[in-house]
Amino acid sequence: RPQSIYNTRILHTAIIGRKHHHPRIQRAAPSTMKKRRNQSSQMQQQQQQQQQQQQPHDEVPPPGQSRAAKKRAKKRAKFEGNDAGRIETESSSSPPPASAVVVDKDKRADEGKEASPKTKAKEHHDENVAKKTAFPANAARDNQKSLGLIDEMEPELEELLSALTPLQILLLDERKPCDDEPTSENHRVVRPLDIIGDLTTQHRARVLLSSILHPSAVTVSEFYDDYWGKRPLVAAFDETFDENDDDESSSSRRRRYRQHVSRLNGFLDRTLIDEMIRNNKLRYGSDLNVTRYADSAGNGMRRRITLDPPPQKRHGKNEEYVVADPSDVWSNVDESRCSLRLLRPHEHAETVHAMLSLLESEFGCMVGSNSYLTPLHSQGFAPHYDDVDVFILQLEGFKRWRVYPPVDKRETLPRVSSRDYTEKEVEEMGEEEIDVVLGPGDVLYLPRGWIHQAETVARPGYLPKVHGVKDDHSLHLTVSAMQNWSWADFLEMLIPEALEGAAASDKSTSLREGLPVNFLSYMGTMHSLEEEDESDLPEGLRQAVESQKVHETVRIQSKSEGDSDGECSNDEDDDADMLAKQARVRALQNAFKEEAKKRIMRVCKQAMSMLDDACDQIGIRFLSDRLPPALLKPEAALTKEAHASSSSTSPHHNDASKKIWPNTLCRLVRPNIARLVIEDSKAVLYHCLDNSLVYHKTPLSPMEFEVDDAPALEQLLTTVEPNWIMVKDLLHGDVEDKMEIAQALYDEGILATKLLESPDRSVQMG
Repeated sequence: RPQSIYNTRILHTAIIGRKHHHPRIQRAAPSTMKKRRNQSSQMQQQQQQQQQQQQPHDEVPPPGQSRAAKKRAKKRAKFEGNDAGRIETESSSSPPPASAVVVDKDKRADEGKEASPKTKAKEHHDENVAKKTAFPANAARDNQKSLGLIDEMEPELEELLSALTPLQILLLDERKPCDDEPTSENHRVVRPLDIIGDLTTQHRARVLLSSILHPSAVTVSEFYDDYWGKRPLVAAFDETFDENDDDESSSSRRRRYRQHVSRLNGFLDRTLIDEMIRNNKLRYGSDLNVTRYADSAGNGMRRRITLDPPPQKRHGKNEEYVVADPSDVWSNVDESRCSLRLLRPHEHAETVHAMLSLLESEFGCMVGSNSYLTPLHSQGFAPHYDDVDVFILQLEGFKRWRVYPPVDKRETLPRVSSRDYTEKEVEEMGEEEIDVVLGPGDVLYLPRGWIHQAETVARPGYLPKVHGVKDDHSLHLTVSAMQNWSWADFLEMLIPEALEGAAASDKSTSLREGLPVNFLSYMGTMHSLEEEDESDLPEGLRQAVESQKVHETVRIQSKSEGDSDGECSNDEDDDADMLAKQARVRALQNAFKEEAKKRIMRVCKQAMSMLDDACDQIGIRFLSDRLPPALLKPEAALTKEAHASSSSTSPHHNDASKKIWPNTLCRLVRPNIARLVIEDSKAVLYHCLDNSLVYHKTPLSPMEFEVDDAPALEQLLTTVEPNWIMVKDLLHGDVEDKMEIAQALYDEGILATKLLESPDRSVQMG
């Protein structure tokens, strides 16, 4: 089970640190959410005035152009690109090389063949879900598409590139495909590897997710609409192997299977995990766990057992986790049949870090990972559900997964992980929603709240033997997302600040007024029992209601008997007094509720005016939580570190490129790694470039600027690939200030720069 990344609620002051001072900037103190309408309006007026005075550079498209202009430019570029070079694919009469094939996902299994067990499992799951629930489309995402906020790829291009392996998309696998057939000038082949290097980060992130889901034949858009946060998805090899197949068909199918089982190679394997343990002094509890799911008590009930040694005190200091001895770890795995969970494998595996970093760009939330190595016929964890959405990437061996839907609505999309379920409780859940064996290259997506358990099994008989594929153990990588990233988490951040802001209002004192005198004499559960649904009441309160009803029935019967005997009493007066009292209480209760409603609406109105501030704060939290960006080679080549260490004679890597000039081209090195906010009349910039691979090990170090620098900073942070902006075209009073602002971001390492011509030395800094 993925270790909980949020062990406690994070205080903002705990995630902000300080660094050295830049000549122009100051390090900002921790921020709180505040209203800054006057500052924002002044900044907008200044930006409009400076826009009227400045003209953008002819060769560099302005980043602030309207959506309509961007759309027209995109259509124009697409039209020109289509006319400039039309690429012909190979004819269907001769099969293209594997690297150039676009797989027809709708015809993966031959007609007339019996579906594989994995295909049957997926079809059974889809049928059950269709019967139980009809999920609406992702309306929010559709709105973003219509507004142009999501730059969608052409479906044909996404399908073509999704056939690449994740490492090829991350530009970490430099193997070139072999050309099986010669090509002529009029007969060219579209090769995905020739295209992937030219994609932007957002498009590459989209293609990476598409590659992970590739065996399922589900596009990324379909995944978000039909599966994301809603139901599981199996992405597995679904072709069957038949002894009656002819040699050519069988050979082709086996070749495709060999490609499939190797498509996730390069992330982790048992040998690499052993090197991590030996070379990095990993510790039990903080870096790895050794567990098993077994009947240790001998009573026929299995439960999860953790074999980690307890932390030890060292010379009166705080407790320290015990360093794992590799021989002890592998003895527990191989001899005691325990499961090894490695926490944060991305800390020691660059390939895993690169994948998670790019997926954070796709999902827009923190992404983490754990890995699980389990011997044959063993299970390491009890049935449970998680508080994160997970992608299970099967790397080695085979594992049987049994998945059950959430027990009820309350446990759908939970905010905390579940306890361990017993085998009896699992039996009472009925038939599993998914029962499938994952092999190398397969992927399983599980939303939060879906109960699951997994056991390592031998290679199924319907799959062929492949050289190098063993089944003596299973190894899978769990990629997790969406932890503490719900509307409830956003409102937990917004509502307290809105209440504080509304209570401190200088326009109304309603929230600061005293509560009504003696309101507890008519408000509360004991005064409204008759309105409650008795089925939802605790046992004691339900008995009190029943007792009151019995007492009222006896009183009515006694009154009726007294009237029949002609006895005179004061019952009618008592009833009238009681009804009058109930009416007064009801009036007081209604008045209290009306006053409470007015004040709640005032807080809600205040919250609506603070949405941007709340988004800034949760954005800062995301920057603090996330991994440092794993810059790809093309990205890193344009940063300060590459310029400082480069000995190339390229015009991009000369002495002049190490300094900012008026004609230097700039952009953020990767989208969304920095955020600008206004705090206490200062423009404060946060970024995640210096984050640690260990969660919250390195606090954020914000940069502080003057408010009049904000328009230029906004331009630099919103100019992302493939666009550039020239320093002299930034919105600011004079060129020296523009150069100083850009130099500060460049020295921080978050700005990519390029100098296409000789530097403009007409202006010098400092």
